[in-house]
Amino acid sequence: MQLLIDAALFLVYFCILLLLCAWSWRFWMMYITQKHLASLDWVMLEIKLPREINKSPLATETALASLLQSGGLSSVYAKNYKGNLPAYSSLEIASIEGIIHFYIRIQKKFRPIVESNFYAQYPGIEIIEADDYTKMIRYHHLSKDTEMWGVTYRTGGSWIPTDDTTGKPYGTKDEPYKMPADFLPIKTYVDYGLDKDPKEEFKIDPITPLLELMGSIGKGEHFWYQVLVQDESVYKEKMPKFYVNKKTHTHLSLKDLADARKKQIRTASWKVKDAVDVSDFGVPTEIDSYKVINGEYVRQYKKSVDKDGKVTETPIKVLAKHLETKAVAKKEMELTPEEKDEIEMINKKVSKPLALVVLRLVYVTKKENFKGSHVASIITFPKPYSGLNKIVPSKLADPYDFPWENIGNKRVPWRKEEIFEEYVEREGFFPHICERETLDKWEDTFFWASSMKQRKLFRMIYEAVFFPFDHPQADSAFTLNLEELATLWHLPGAVAGTPTLPRIDSTKGIAPVNLPL
Repeated sequence: MQLLIDAALFLVYFCILLLLCAWSWRFWMMYITQKHLASLDWVMLEIKLPREINKSPLATETALASLLQSGGLSSVYAKNYKGNLPAYSSLEIASIEGIIHFYIRIQKKFRPIVESNFYAQYPGIEIIEADDYTKMIRYHHLSKDTEMWGVTYRTGGSWIPTDDTTGKPYGTKDEPYKMPADFLPIKTYVDYGLDKDPKEEFKIDPITPLLELMGSIGKGEHFWYQVLVQDESVYKEKMPKFYVNKKTHTHLSLKDLADARKKQIRTASWKVKDAVDVSDFGVPTEIDSYKVINGEYVRQYKKSVDKDGKVTETPIKVLAKHLETKAVAKKEMELTPEEKDEIEMINKKVSKPLALVVLRLVYVTKKENFKGSHVASIITFPKPYSGLNKIVPSKLADPYDFPWENIGNKRVPWRKEEIFEEYVEREGFFPHICERETLDKWEDTFFWASSMKQRKLFRMIYEAVFFPFDHPQADSAFTLNLEELATLWHLPGAVAGTPTLPRIDSTKGIAPVNLPL
């Protein structure tokens, strides 16, 4: 009996020790990562457009490669003891009372390489340092004179992964498990023919509807558009792979997802272990029966005697069964045109550098100037980018369908401030908390008179104490290649005729060094 008590106490003490270690590690990682993020030196660069841009978005695509920086995680020590995180940046377009500005927010140490890449592709532009425009107007859930509406987007495509060993989908037959189909591309500037450098009057640029919307607002109104960018390769080399199969808990890169989908397309059927083999016509296959005698396979025979006493030996036949489970590949001629096109588009997407992206659009204004008609425009703005994949709203400022979900109007204001705060802080890749709807509902009322900072502090401590082993994922992030990224954010030519999009006549430069004294 004493032995059982001692064993039980040992298990209790061991669990307590394990929990203390988990708490200590979680609080340590929260501290050093927050310290690292606070120490970053940011700079906001504004790009002033020339009157004529004759280059296609391919020029922007080439320049944006400078944003894919994988530095900062040189070692395990840098990650776990200095709190270093993968570098990221932000591409932004802001309409301030109808005047449109193009911005890039980067760490100051990357400024020379980013400027040189953009000047190399667009010699006529001017890049200047600017103040953070988000400081011009503020919104919080207790605001009485300010109103806002915003959306965080994600990709809308999904697919049903299958088990590599059995070929069966995860989940149930009625509700199969789905994962994001980020290996499928959205519609890009190449699909619109902009890579051919057509004349301005023949161009169809998918970004122009957004610029027209942003240029149509008036006094006291602000439209902000943000694309956070991070190198996807970091999550294969120095961080756990970004995508997680929640059924198997395995981490996958986008290329892993793409390879799994291509294998799924090329699979005609599965041979299941111990299942009877059948021909192409559905007829069961029969084979001779063998028996192992003294380590050798000996064919089995059935003896029969006819009326004349003649003995005849006939091979015993049995149904052929598969010895292992494996996929049966389709022949190339068996692939449908749709399947060939999908494989081709997947290969095209993963052939270019990949970036993790968080996409947001925010409309904030004085309450008396708020126009509800802009809400529909915000939700539907990604329609021109719909191809094999599409971009759809992920997080709305008002996600509730029924009035009893927003009792006392104390839930929607919090959702609005969350989106506004995420935009201003450029949050997206490193969350400290998970989405917990039940807890959010309670917090919305309890913290109503408090600030977002106090609420965040409580949630971080709560998550560390009660869920020390959880690892929150960037649930709003998705993967694009540079071609898709350049479609969502690029420097437009004269086809963007929005009157409130300022353009300069020439760029400033220093005097030639060889002028006579």
